[in-house]
Amino acid sequence: MKKHIFRYMAVAFTLALFAACNESESDLLKPKVYFESKEYNVVVQEESTTMDVDLMSRLSNAQSAGVNVSYEIADTMVVNEYNAKYGTNYIPFSASDAKLQQTTATIDQGSIYSSKVKLTLSNLDKLVEGKSYLLPVRLSSGDAPTIEGTDIEYIILGKPIRITNVGTFTSNYISVKFPSGTFFKSFTYEALIYPESFSSSNTVMGTEGVMILRIGDTGGGIARGILQAAGRQHYEAPEALQTYKWYHVALTFDSNSGKTVLYLNGNKWAESAWNITGFDPNADVGFNIGKLPNFPWGERPFRGYMSEVRVWSVARSENQIQQNMLGVDPKSDGLELYYKLNGSEPIESGKIKDSAKGLTGTTRGITIKTLPNPVAFD
Repeated sequence: MKKHIFRYMAVAFTLALFAACNESESDLLKPKVYFESKEYNVVVQEESTTMDVDLMSRLSNAQSAGVNVSYEIADTMVVNEYNAKYGTNYIPFSASDAKLQQTTATIDQGSIYSSKVKLTLSNLDKLVEGKSYLLPVRLSSGDAPTIEGTDIEYIILGKPIRITNVGTFTSNYISVKFPSGTFFKSFTYEALIYPESFSSSNTVMGTEGVMILRIGDTGGGIARGILQAAGRQHYEAPEALQTYKWYHVALTFDSNSGKTVLYLNGNKWAESAWNITGFDPNADVGFNIGKLPNFPWGERPFRGYMSEVRVWSVARSENQIQQNMLGVDPKSDGLELYYKLNGSEPIESGKIKDSAKGLTGTTRGITIKTLPNPVAFD
């Protein structure tokens, strides 16, 4: 009797499991609606006051009947959640300045893409240059479920900073003395650079022999034009920079992971694990920008232009670097040194004060040049 009971239970369990598997497979095959692109970047030109953005969603697979979809501007809370998740600091774009020409669209029978819905953005002339704004648009449908995580499209708006004044470097430099006891457990170096020529080694910034960002080291077997992070260890970028081009370069070290990362124009370029606890920027010959004055094994000058030179006591994320290549708030948390080199920092008697902490650097020969065209990357 017991054998028959167990046999019936086993058969029932098998049938239930089979039904559950079929239901799971069936669920996977059900059509779902989603935004194909999670983010949509909008560059706001200086003279723009309004512009239109086309919204379009899609189905995971075509259906024999039409599917209706709806759009709405999501709550500001969604922007806060995005910033918290990705380490960004986007400003919510005002919902009152975003108007959907219609709130619904249709994905026709046999198609996977919806008809376009126009979203009009207004008062763009009120956006602050250098700030980035985020407008989330939510998708829903009564005819099909959405795919979690793709039911919101984030429209990112920014009015680019126009940098036309930059610092000239030939055999010039800035030497900085940080407050006594400074020790960076984590850090970030950033700079806009425009090299006009390469020699055996060209100093961008840093503390020689400890933690420096430079270009080339022919004496150490590194070819001219190769960006290098060097100090107690070293590693190089995979390819050479070119002359007469603007680049944003960055070097980060995160004490938690032990990794240093090189970035080019906001994108991760190379990385390496370093066995260090941090560094003292005042060590050895001290912290220098553009040249190592009076260094006995060569001064290694950078030749070209620089702007937006920054040192942070935190490892900036890739998102943070991308968002702030052309400018940043001088009062930002963790910003320890900031030379805009656009003429706003007075240079008197060979001294220049930075825009973040008011640290006085020693300089020689830094002049400000006005460019015919704003700084731009290819």
